[in-house]
Amino acid sequence: MQARDRIGDRYELTYPIGRGGMGQVWAGYDERLDRPVAVKFLRQMEVPEDEREVAVKRFRREARVTARLDHPGVPVVHDLGEHGPDLYIVMQLVPGVVLADLIAEQEELPVGQAASIAAQICSVLAAAHDASLVHRDLKPQNVMITPSGVVKVLDFGVAALLGPAEASRLTATGHTLGTPAYIAPEQASGGVVGPGADLYALGCILFEMFAGKPPYEAKNAPDMLRRHMQSPVPIVTEYRSDVPDDLAHLLFCLLAKDPADRPASAAEIQQLLTPFLEGAHSLGVVATRTVKPHAPVPPSGADFLPPQRSQPELVELRARARELAENERFVQAADVLEDALRSQPRVEPPAAEILALRLDLANLYVLAGDFRQARQAFEALARALDQSEDDHLAEECRRQATACQLELGEPTAVAEPPAIR
Repeated sequence: MQARDRIGDRYELTYPIGRGGMGQVWAGYDERLDRPVAVKFLRQMEVPEDEREVAVKRFRREARVTARLDHPGVPVVHDLGEHGPDLYIVMQLVPGVVLADLIAEQEELPVGQAASIAAQICSVLAAAHDASLVHRDLKPQNVMITPSGVVKVLDFGVAALLGPAEASRLTATGHTLGTPAYIAPEQASGGVVGPGADLYALGCILFEMFAGKPPYEAKNAPDMLRRHMQSPVPIVTEYRSDVPDDLAHLLFCLLAKDPADRPASAAEIQQLLTPFLEGAHSLGVVATRTVKPHAPVPPSGADFLPPQRSQPELVELRARARELAENERFVQAADVLEDALRSQPRVEPPAAEILALRLDLANLYVLAGDFRQARQAFEALARALDQSEDDHLAEECRRQATACQLELGEPTAVAEPPAIR
């Protein structure tokens, strides 16, 4: 796979997001509907031949399972298809920060913030369990936090509908379903796996958000599985003194060895987390940086400064955006200009050139149907033009902002009639 490859005669790959043992995930562009997407591939030739049939079934099942879950915390599935020997799922492209990267960067999350993230995961699990679906591989790497603060649970259905016979066979052949650091004792022993396994994994995630590390550590996977099955449940307050006692008790129950000793449901856990959400930091601040969807969090400090652009490069980017717009690829064109405006110029370009870029971007938002973004862009331009005393263009930007407001169905202020002189 490489950038500019076309999939299904409508999706263009733009940049790689991640790679696993049997597949790849790419950011892409839906040419028919002018929107960004994520394209997840199963590379069949990279799967051992004796495992290929099960992997294909599981991959198709993931698409169906995720499509069934109508919940804002689950990425939307758009399409399922084949590309040569490979299978692919086309999904909503989720921008934001991977929870695993957030924990690695902050080590210990504020109590209220961690409780808020866990509560949103509970909301997704409650919907899934009501639909008789079990995630089986819940972990921080499968949790995204968007710039608006919405938590998304990824990779739902990897093993969600496996029956007991298939699950036992896979476990017997050494393919324990799940990730060792977050696997429930009954799952580690090859027993019957139900919603309680997801609740145990949630407990592991919540512990890690508080302590900066999972509840158990081991040198290898077999030792980790034994620790989940046999080691005493760790007490989170021994690692973090500011965790309230009631929340520590809830966490202790989530990590119970016997599923019967855990809370009854994800909905119950969500309710028990509610008192700890008060005073929590707004989740919106978690992902204020602009990062590639599903990508690692960029380093902090100077390494995260936007790329520097020369003035000719800015001119080239603007020309590229116009070319995309002429082909009615408005979302991609807007992305190009957003990148251009975020970049640091090596030599400060003329104010008129920056203004032209901003006007082009605002108009592209309109063409893409993103009237809320367009309104904000035109209003910001009007304020900037007021300071430059370009009254005519400032007024035109205000008119455009008002038009966007009307498109959104929002009331507009009634202009006062001019004074009679």
